[in-house]
Amino acid sequence: MSLGIRKVVVVGLVAGVFVMANALVIAGWLADRGLVDWAASIRREFLTGTAIAVILALLILLVPAARSGRSIWGLAKR
Repeated sequence: MSLGIRKVVVVGLVAGVFVMANALVIAGWLADRGLVDWAASIRREFLTGTAIAVILALLILLVPAARSGRSIWGLAKR
C-alpha cells in the first residue's frame, strides 16, 4: 500500500469520525431544511414493496457479460 493511499484512508477515517460525532447535529440540520419530510414523501410515493422487489431483481440480474458464463460453468465443472 503506497503512502498516498494510506493518507487517503486516514483522512477518510478522520472525516468519518467527525460525521459520526456530529450525527445529531447533521440530522437536526437536515430536518430544519425540510429534507427529512421530502425524503419521507418520496419513500411513501415511489418506494413501494413492488418497486423495491423490482430494483433488487434487476440488481441481481445485472451481471457483467464476462462473469455470467464463467461463474455458472465454473461451479458446475468443479
